[in-house]
Amino acid sequence: MLDNLPVGLMVIDDRGEIITINRAASEILGHSLEAFEGKGWGEIFFDEQKNRDFNQIIIDIIWEKRVNLRREVCYSRWDGKVLQLSITGSFLRKDERMAGIVVLINDVTELHQAHEKEKAALEEKGAIEHERAESIRNLAQAVAHQIRNPVTAIGGFSRRVLNRLDKDDPNREYMETIIDGTQRLENLVAVVADYTKLLEVRPVRASISAILDMARNGLSQREAELSKKIEWSVQATPMEVTVDPALFGIALNELFLNALEFSKDDRLSIEVRLSEDNGSVRVEVTDSGPGISTANRPYIFDPFFTTKAVGVGMGLCRVKRIVSEHKGHLTVDSTPGKGTRVTIRIPESLPERG
Repeated sequence: MLDNLPVGLMVIDDRGEIITINRAASEILGHSLEAFEGKGWGEIFFDEQKNRDFNQIIIDIIWEKRVNLRREVCYSRWDGKVLQLSITGSFLRKDERMAGIVVLINDVTELHQAHEKEKAALEEKGAIEHERAESIRNLAQAVAHQIRNPVTAIGGFSRRVLNRLDKDDPNREYMETIIDGTQRLENLVAVVADYTKLLEVRPVRASISAILDMARNGLSQREAELSKKIEWSVQATPMEVTVDPALFGIALNELFLNALEFSKDDRLSIEVRLSEDNGSVRVEVTDSGPGISTANRPYIFDPFFTTKAVGVGMGLCRVKRIVSEHKGHLTVDSTPGKGTRVTIRIPESLPERG
């Protein structure tokens, strides 16, 4: 039975002697079964300084009398092969005295390498997205600078001319059209300027639930203006995360606002799931809105792209930039007529700043 176990098993008695070890454990650790006969674990492993983390697990189990202590460690075999091992160990008692320890050994090298490749790919993609976001920011900044002054002049002079026209003057309609157009351009410049002025990310430890509540509460006024109501479903594991609370709250608020404004119904369901996922914080926002058409999906995060009758198209672009500044990754899944799910993953280990 022991030899047929898919994981390695090693039992060490109260004197430190290895009394049981199966074939899987010997193959993973790089020693023959015979090499363990009559030997203590210290004789085989303790002098290998390169495997200090592996040895430390055994020591911690003994001294702390731990049960189900689980860690992943790097293990170097005598043949030079380096493995990533998942170790689970438990302290055994008999009449309140140490009877020994049981150690389960699982080779997770391939899984670890797959995770590292995925992490590297995401980091590379994040770097590309960050560079693209910087290019967009620079372009937007230049556009806002070039448009602001002439638009302000056109709007100002147009209003002065309008004020001098008689109420029944047929030219008033033309001037009002000009003023309306300049007002839209002024709004565009203001939104673009706001995008370019996003503050540098200053991460601190903060409650992700508190950030979520802040983003949700910011929608009350817009719900009233649109005569719509959001029905919330929140599943959140209580946790703290290292983010810029203000900026991350803006990103969540933009996602909620976008779902609210695109909803065709008076009531909209938004489900939020917050969880930990392999060293990252995972935020899922799912709405019951109309979804995104296949034709529009490639462009939703592009600046100035919008399907709203009145809109600038910088909201989701800003979300993308904030996530990128947090070294995170964002994906969108949407089915026309069945709603949209946006998934944000950000690392838990951003360095804090004072």
